[in-house]
Amino acid sequence: MSNGLNSIKVSIFGRDYNIKGSSNDDYIKTLAAHVDSVMREIADKTGPLSSSRIAILAALNIADEMHKERQRFRELADELARELEEVLSAEAENE
Repeated sequence: MSNGLNSIKVSIFGRDYNIKGSSNDDYIKTLAAHVDSVMREIADKTGPLSSSRIAILAALNIADEMHKERQRFRELADELARELEEVLSAEAENE
């Protein structure tokens, strides 16, 4: 393809979608499977809701996952920076 985009067909919550993206097919399938899984889990827990409401709840759940992972990453990066600073300080004192 001249624009560098792949096109792949995925199924999410019983509907087929043609997704275009620059990522490889397996990655796009993995993302679609995750969205499908979250939507099905919500549908199982909530009972009859419209697919658009389930999609919104799934988006909120996935955004929550992402936010928590970003926060965890920031905390780990801060901890690593503190530890590195301690090691460098100790080395400077020993010189």
